[in-house]
This record gives sequence, structure tokens and C-alpha cells, in this order.
Amino acid sequence: PKSSVIPAKQAILLVVSHHSTRMSLSSILLKGGSVASTAVISLLSSDPTFQTFSSSESQSIKTRDAEDGQMLNAGISKSIDEGVLSEGDRSKEGTTVIEVDGKTPEEVATIIMSSLPPPSPTLGRLVTIVGFSGVGKGTTVSELLTNLSSSRPPADSEKVLAWSNGNIFRSLTMLTSLHMEKEGLTDIKEVIEGEGSKELKASMMSMLSFTNNPTTNVLDTHITGYGVDYWVSSVQTTVLKGPLVSGKIPTVAKATQGEVVKFVKTAVGKLVSSGVDVVVEGREETVSFIDTPNRFELVMKDDGVIGQRRAAQRIVGEAVKR
Repeated sequence: PKSSVIPAKQAILLVVSHHSTRMSLSSILLKGGSVASTAVISLLSSDPTFQTFSSSESQSIKTRDAEDGQMLNAGISKSIDEGVLSEGDRSKEGTTVIEVDGKTPEEVATIIMSSLPPPSPTLGRLVTIVGFSGVGKGTTVSELLTNLSSSRPPADSEKVLAWSNGNIFRSLTMLTSLHMEKEGLTDIKEVIEGEGSKELKASMMSMLSFTNNPTTNVLDTHITGYGVDYWVSSVQTTVLKGPLVSGKIPTVAKATQGEVVKFVKTAVGKLVSSGVDVVVEGREETVSFIDTPNRFELVMKDDGVIGQRRAAQRIVGEAVKR
């Protein structure tokens, strides 16, 4: 960040260079994840450069989280005003708060597992995990998926997944681009937020369905409209990362929060009804609309640790590259 005493990249290079004799590319660093981050924090916690870098990262995360929260709330409020969602759609279930200070992702995942019902061959378990950036949601979800899989009979061990909204936003962005090409339009913000956008968004959502893919025989998002017929699983690394989508997602995502939340509620409901365990990770502003008794919030009392974690992650990445 511009406000940093030492620019982030310079801090990484200084710390890696300064501790090059001790921070060799050992097996610990190459493991990555929380193991490597914890090792780096233990080694550099008293280093002035690392402290400055960590403080900068912590402030940057807080600022971004606040901005993201404002954007999400604005998007949800607009969706409620347009009748896409209602306040009554929010889950009435309570949330279990887990303080992650001093806990590894494995320990947090174990706490969550202890609160879940046993696996069922006909009805999956739906788990939501929320929390601010840096509290370890991603690594906890990875551990939780492993635990969910191992808790199931061997024949059903693969019926677990982490839901991501990313491909739905990408699909809507692609459809928006195709609509613009068809109509000869160039201003995506005006198209997705201006006059007629409510009707356009409703039309595009009708082009998305979550149904069984006859080729793979699994539930998948089907895109049909503006001359295309795609299954997301087949185009998620090609078309949905191509020029129709690249650089345009933030504008479309900001304007379609409610539509995507509504789609996700239906999709995860179908997955759970088919016996799949689903983990939905994100921010409370949107995840609060996913109804399940298995709701968890990860919190960290010492927010300075969040900055240390992020700084350590970046240092590990640079060290491994070198």
C-alpha cells in the first residue's frame, strides 16, 4: 500500500535476503500453508522489517474488508429493493462462533466436525463458514473437506465439495458481454446497473440452471442463451476466463449479488438433497441467506496476527520462488 513505510515487495525482498541463511528452501517452507506461515512468523516475529510489513498488511486487509462489506451490503439492499430477495429470506438458525487464536486449521476443522450430524447416503450436510479475511477460512475449508470425506463410507467419500460463487459471476459476466455484442453496447456499468438492468438480469438468470449434466451424470450449471450452450464444468478454465469475462467481473458481481445468492440457495439445496456434503465459505452479508443449522463464524481477537499471517504467506511465496 502507498501508505506503507516500506513497500510490500521491498519488505519481502529485504526479509528474505536478510534471513537467507536460515530461510533456506527447507521442507517446512515447501510444505506451504499454515505450517510454513507459522514457521516464518516464529522466525521473524521480532524483526523490525517484518513487523512493519505485517502492520501494513493488517491495515490493508481491514480497509479491503470494509470496502467489500460496503459493496456487498449495497448489492443486497438493491436486490431487496428490486424484490429479488427479502429480509425474511435470511436464515433464522444461530451461528457458532469459533475463536481461532492459537488454533491450527486442523483443530478448527475438528471443532466443526464435532458439531455435525453423522453422514447420510441420501441427505448431505450443508456447512457455512464466514469470517473476515485472514482468519483462515480457506485452509479450514480444505481440512474440513478432508474430514467430511473420511467420515463417509468409502463408496461415498467423493461426495463432498466446496461451493464457489465465482463461476456463477463469470457466467453472468459472459452473458452480459454477449448481450452487449448483440445490442452494440459498450458501457458495461450502464448495462448492468442502468435503465432496464432489472429486466436484463432476470432474463440472464433464466439462462442459468443447475441440473444433471448427462455427460458427467453430476449436477452442474447449464448456460443456454445468446447462442451458447455450455456446461460450466467444461468451460470454467477456457471461455469463462476468456475475453468475454476478463476484467469485467467486479462490475457485474457488484450488481448481481442478490441474483447469485438466490441461485446458490437452489443449487446447494439440490446438492444436499442428492446426498452431497457442501461447504459454503464467504462473508456474512451473503452467506446469511443460506439456510442451515451448521453455521460457523471464525473470529480472531488479535487482529495483528492476521497481518503476520498474510505477510508470512507472501514471504513464503517469494522464498520458494527463489
